[in-house]
Amino acid sequence: MRREPPDTRFYSEIKDLNIEFLGLVAAAREACHGAAFGLDSAVVGHIARLGPSQLEAIAETPCILAGFAETAARPISRVAEPAPSSDPEWTARARLFTAGLLTYAWQVSRSDALRAALCVGPAATTLAGDTRFRDIRGYADRALIHLQARFRRSGRFWPDLVRAARDGDPERLHLARLTAIQLATAEVNAGPLPRGAPRPRPAPLAAVPR
Repeated sequence: MRREPPDTRFYSEIKDLNIEFLGLVAAAREACHGAAFGLDSAVVGHIARLGPSQLEAIAETPCILAGFAETAARPISRVAEPAPSSDPEWTARARLFTAGLLTYAWQVSRSDALRAALCVGPAATTLAGDTRFRDIRGYADRALIHLQARFRRSGRFWPDLVRAARDGDPERLHLARLTAIQLATAEVNAGPLPRGAPRPRPAPLAAVPR
């Protein structure tokens, strides 16, 4: 049976999560003294200086830009407690986002495990799959320490995406978003797949919003 491309609502949910995460990154410039979620202080600083429309342009990337470190894929009950932050308000906001991200991964993985792994990341999908819904909020406190920016190991992804949004170049922005699809596909292919799921292929350009 042919898989249908994700619908408009699906991309809208991803955009909402991305907006929240980018807001956390921007606020982390002060709360975390620069670097945050695996992004260096230069990238964090550039994000903090972007306007609302520029942040929305980044948020339209068709993958969730936040994920969890691979170490979080082990049973979450054994994840260490997050280190205390000097900014309780920012930490509370980050915990709330983490709970929302886990909840989203939990919901999507039950309807389409492969889509969840591509759009949320395999570590988040595995982590959420080991929990019961009622436990997610409590587990979010312990998972927070593993929250990170996805695709940060690609040295050019975040700088190129931020620069394209800052400069307002539609073509460069579209190419930067497509890079996320390629990186997500490589991320899933590099690890174990959800049971019964086929190896993913890069999404056709028509399935990715411009």
